[in-house]
Amino acid sequence: MLNGIIAQKLQTLDKVLVELRSLGVVSTKELKSNWQQQRAIERNLQVLVEIVIDVCQRLLAHADQSPATTSADAIDRCVEMGALTPDENYKRMVRLRNFLVHRYEYVDPDVLANMVNKHLGDFEKFRDEILTYVQSN
Repeated sequence: MLNGIIAQKLQTLDKVLVELRSLGVVSTKELKSNWQQQRAIERNLQVLVEIVIDVCQRLLAHADQSPATTSADAIDRCVEMGALTPDENYKRMVRLRNFLVHRYEYVDPDVLANMVNKHLGDFEKFRDEILTYVQSN
């Protein structure tokens, strides 16, 4: 059964993905010249990864497991539970989030453009895997 908090977080994930996709193809040059768009992308990507981490922690709690000590550990433990498939992109999400939060003074526009143009589907894959897992357990 789908937990209400998990459902709400996945709905927010979908909403943020729609917002990011509405930008179309994003160029590094565009981001360098438009700080507002760059900051909006940074924030939306951070929110997406926070959702991934929160959902993983929630699944661990529902499985009566102790909370993960790190975000990467939360993902690893969800892989061990069978909620997620092993995918290096999930760990890259966590590294991106850490960079956005802790190295905020300079975020490479190339990284942001690459995420928006090529990796938003990774978040959809996460959502789909979580939905499949919670509906079967």
